[in-house]
Amino acid sequence: MPDTYTKDELETELDSEKPSEDRYRAIRKRFEDASGAVKTLYDNARDDFRFAWVDGCQWDANLTQLRGDRPRYEFNRLRQLIKQVLNDNRQNTPTIKVRAVEDGDIELADIRQGLIRNIEQQSNADQAYDWGATYSITSGFGCWRVATEYSDDDTFDQNIVIKRIENPFSVYFDPAAKEYNRSDSRYAFVVQSIPKAVFKEKYPDAECPSNFDGGMDNHAYTGWYNNDEVRVAEYWQKHRDTKRIYRLSDGSVVDAKGFDKIAEIAANPPPESGQKPITIEATREVEYDRITYEIVSGDETLEGPWDWAGKYIPLIPCWGDIVSVDGADYWYGMVRHAKDAQTLFNYSQSNLVEVIAKQPNAPWLYTPTMIAGHEQAWSESAVNNSAGLPYNPDPTAPGGRPMREAPPAFPDAWFELSRINDDNLKAVTGIYDASLGQKSNETSGRAILARQHEGDVATYDYSDNIARAVQYTGIVVNDLIPHIYDAEREVRILGRDMTEKYVKVNHPVRVPVIDPMTGMPEIDMQTGEPKTKWVRQNDMTAGKYDIAVTTGPSFTTMRMEILDAMTQLAQTPGPAGALGAYGVMHFMDVPGMEEFADTYRRMLIQQGIPFTPKEGDQPPPGPPPPDPKLLAEAAAKMAKAARDRAEAEGQELANDITVLGLQVNGIPAPPGYQPGPNQPPQASTGGPPGAGGAMVPAPTAPAAPSP
Repeated sequence: MPDTYTKDELETELDSEKPSEDRYRAIRKRFEDASGAVKTLYDNARDDFRFAWVDGCQWDANLTQLRGDRPRYEFNRLRQLIKQVLNDNRQNTPTIKVRAVEDGDIELADIRQGLIRNIEQQSNADQAYDWGATYSITSGFGCWRVATEYSDDDTFDQNIVIKRIENPFSVYFDPAAKEYNRSDSRYAFVVQSIPKAVFKEKYPDAECPSNFDGGMDNHAYTGWYNNDEVRVAEYWQKHRDTKRIYRLSDGSVVDAKGFDKIAEIAANPPPESGQKPITIEATREVEYDRITYEIVSGDETLEGPWDWAGKYIPLIPCWGDIVSVDGADYWYGMVRHAKDAQTLFNYSQSNLVEVIAKQPNAPWLYTPTMIAGHEQAWSESAVNNSAGLPYNPDPTAPGGRPMREAPPAFPDAWFELSRINDDNLKAVTGIYDASLGQKSNETSGRAILARQHEGDVATYDYSDNIARAVQYTGIVVNDLIPHIYDAEREVRILGRDMTEKYVKVNHPVRVPVIDPMTGMPEIDMQTGEPKTKWVRQNDMTAGKYDIAVTTGPSFTTMRMEILDAMTQLAQTPGPAGALGAYGVMHFMDVPGMEEFADTYRRMLIQQGIPFTPKEGDQPPPGPPPPDPKLLAEAAAKMAKAARDRAEAEGQELANDITVLGLQVNGIPAPPGYQPGPNQPPQASTGGPPGAGGAMVPAPTAPAAPSP
């Protein structure tokens, strides 16, 4: 009997991780639900993929029967149309972008992004992306995965890797999942069928091989065991658990399970550590998903189960065209709606070839008497293309010899049908001749670019869906980084131009304790020295980060574009041309060119070109020191000029004082006199204060002598 459960019974049995017959029945029920939900979609997708990539799959049963034993040619134009979209995506590679949020640090975001680039390069992630994209563009669904592995055989350090899934139709998600990226799946399977001999060798302690001999007639095991193969499944499951978290006095939020082990030390740190006491300010119970995975057969666990470090099941779906029909997802790729046009194109072209091949062989009219004894020569004439044919004269026939009839008129309808089917194929896929680099009816460059742009727009949803899958890959990897790179180690990061740099992460260092009120280091009152504390430099377990994705030319494509631009810039005179020449050397992939580029860079720095300094760069030389003799002469001239100027100003001041004295005694200034810039205030003999300058009292006349 089939495995039947209510939802509550199924969840109860699966919550238990202990091996039991009931638990494996529940796992088989889950697989039955997941595989049944996509069986038709997977069957159609497999047919679509074979139609595009496997020879001999582009004729349906009806047309095959109609053609009989006649030749069935395939002119696979669809394959090239798929490669056009796929290779456009390869040239415009989606790039994962890490952005700091909340307490995230911009420098740590750059380190994370460089680390993700290195993860992609080391694990050949582009192969996984391209493989998944091939399936999604062709048949509507591709998939790859994120995994972890030890960095070497003699270490406990792990690395994150991105790997392809060879057969995406071996992946089954929870049919209740509704998120586009299936991040809300409660479970998932990755299955494969292993030959019986291989299974016994790989899992010698498994109990189920004894069931092979009986053929596993039990209906519950249908598909899991047969006489030749056994199904082995990688089973992922989310468990709903509860944990306690703390908000600490320093503002951080931590898991209670880990903090409880150090709570006493954190509350009473050693005085020499410089750490402030950390206490618990708030407690909260939260629910979370704990993920496990294991390798199972139909009735036992072969390996595992293991706990997964992240909060996402690390299987990344990549869709082609996907819509929802009556609440269920329906997806397909470029092939689905182009199959009829491609099939009819093959049919019309095959008929056209057949008709043209028969044109030179105009039929003969002859009587049996004429070819008597020469039947073989006449039957092979069309194949041997004989120069002449023997015959027997027949006096009863007109002319007495065989006569050739005029060939049948060639039907133009076959040409027209081929053209119509070709146009239908372009219309269905949205890719026309200009998009393929072929000459079309466009005459101007603008018209050609416009048609190419329309072709890109018609298939842009495929590139956009691939970019979304790469973005989800970045989310899964970013979630794993704090768990995998949680100890002190040195990691390699890559810049956007793929330059390498090694940084230490989670490295303990002592830093000054900063007073939050003053922003200055705190001073130990006993020693008079600044207080310090231990912190983790480049702490990969701290901060929160968002993941975005940008789409643009791959680095190789950008490098070629930059090299072309630099070559043109190098032809201009002046500093711009010198910078262009350096750019040509820097971006040219020629052995030994880096040394020339570095030497030329130092030459430009010596000439005053303001390059961003690198380690080891010497600053450009300053101007030469002045001649001491010239400095002394210039100083003497400046001193003499100052003395002359002071003497002139003093003489002007004396003249102004003399004239002022004369004016006070009623004597007018000499004709042509102009007061100097340092003239003292004018004297005034009357009027209110401030009405014409400062009041200066007139000198008193001497008294007359007494008589």
